[in-house]
Amino acid sequence: MIMFFLRWTLFQGIIIISLAVLAYIADLFKTEIAIPASSSMEVSGSMLMTFLFITAVIGLLSLLMYFQTKKSHTFLKHPLWDKMYVLMPVVFAVSFVLIFFLIDSVSDFIENHRWIIYIMIYYMLFLINIIVLSFIHKAKRNTIPNENKIMFSFVWTTLILFVIYFLL
Repeated sequence: MIMFFLRWTLFQGIIIISLAVLAYIADLFKTEIAIPASSSMEVSGSMLMTFLFITAVIGLLSLLMYFQTKKSHTFLKHPLWDKMYVLMPVVFAVSFVLIFFLIDSVSDFIENHRWIIYIMIYYMLFLINIIVLSFIHKAKRNTIPNENKIMFSFVWTTLILFVIYFLL
């Protein structure tokens, strides 16, 4: 049992390290990933790189939760998950406002410590993924296993962000 637990924890550790490496790589290629505000509506290589980065982060975060379902049979079973579809959008809105004001007030500090921006991006993408997961959990309750709920949340989160990013 301990070996089983350690294996999934090791995989989660590898994912956290992968997220750090992904942030480092994204920072190296920041001119390729960043999109200027004056860019036209046509899809460019940098837009695709940015969306690929977002998809990779959501995938790694989903894998983190998937491995948690392998470690813990109580994941997504708490009664609070029945209310998460209401709570998580509120947490997201509050977090979005706080991060917006935080970035504005400490922009010089963040400019010198770019890793903080990646933590904020990861946090916001995690919240978006959890919001989608909470709606899937509410809709599918006990009809599909938790592993499939996490897989569906990855797919739906990616599709929603694709539509927002490329079509709006």
